[in-house]
Amino acid sequence: MFTPQEKKTLAGITFAVVARMLGLFLLLPVLAPYVKSLEGSSPVLTGIAVGVYGLTQALLQIPFGYLSDRYGRKPVITFGFLAYILGSVLGGLAGNIWSMIAARFIQGAGAISSAAVSLAADLIREEVRTRAFAHIGASVGMVFAFSITVAPIIAGKFGVPFIFYLTAVLSTAAMLYILLFIPEPSRHQKEIEPSLGRIGQILRDRNQVMLDLSVGVLHALLVSIFTVIPIELIERYRFPKPEHWKLYLPIILFSIAVMVPSTILAEKKGRIREVFLAGVILIALGFLSHIIVGNFLGVVLLLTLYFVGFHLLEPIMPSLLTKLSHRDTRGMSVGVYNTSQFVGAFVGGAMGGLFLKFGTTYMLVTNLFLSVVWLLLVYGWLSGMKVESG
Repeated sequence: MFTPQEKKTLAGITFAVVARMLGLFLLLPVLAPYVKSLEGSSPVLTGIAVGVYGLTQALLQIPFGYLSDRYGRKPVITFGFLAYILGSVLGGLAGNIWSMIAARFIQGAGAISSAAVSLAADLIREEVRTRAFAHIGASVGMVFAFSITVAPIIAGKFGVPFIFYLTAVLSTAAMLYILLFIPEPSRHQKEIEPSLGRIGQILRDRNQVMLDLSVGVLHALLVSIFTVIPIELIERYRFPKPEHWKLYLPIILFSIAVMVPSTILAEKKGRIREVFLAGVILIALGFLSHIIVGNFLGVVLLLTLYFVGFHLLEPIMPSLLTKLSHRDTRGMSVGVYNTSQFVGAFVGGAMGGLFLKFGTTYMLVTNLFLSVVWLLLVYGWLSGMKVESG
């Protein structure tokens, strides 16, 4: 059970993460068409406006994690929120492509994930930490399901700038909640003095490298799937894009429902290894099932197995990272982890572009191969892993 203070901490951090993810997910299905209509826009500049957010996120995760180790979690989170709020307001006001690119760049500078995850790890006991991350993961999953359902409706009724302003308001509320109600972790005598030179030490830690690799592969597969599958649904199965939410929503809700008991199994029964391996196996089986079935049912099986595997892994990986990293360099460790996630997403997009050129089968075969290699690496790693909390 969570203590009252842990509940308050979890509520604040969940609110912070959800506020930012809501803005990201609501914009995902509607931003590109809107940006394309702005003055001075071109296909290349449209892509830059959509993607520059992830670029600045990736570049700043490690520095922000380091700064949170050195100067405290809340100051870094507050600065990140201020940048994100400013970028959101500028995005709503943007009247041409260059002002939109600048707004998205500033939005991406709100890279609070490393500091927020580290704050949760600092204030929530290890024995309930996986459950806490599962709570955050479930909330993000529900926000994703909600967003892909209502984003076209909101954009059609109120316009895309309204989504930017809504994000700014929610982020302001989340920032104030953390400032007023979440304590800064108590200072302790540091065994390890945080410095950017410690990144080499983090990159030599096999446990952390495997978690960084895993989150990178997980998100590369995710982005490549969503680059190819929506077009396959439209062009091959004549399934119109406005109807896609009818497929995504029940799958995501089902995968979240599976995540809850699996997280309890991993946490209370000490079955982290089994749940981790099950997640990777299900993802591999998703690609294999679509190769074998080869029709609309194959798409359903792929998405279902992928998202169940995704939601088995999503709460376990950051929880394991906080146990396997030292508390004095935890912010940097989470920064490297989050950077790997954004780099994976970028690589997945690049792969997706190639798969669109060569066909869905190339995506399925390539991703199945990557999943099997990932499974073999993870199996070898987990077999000899020892968890020592820092």
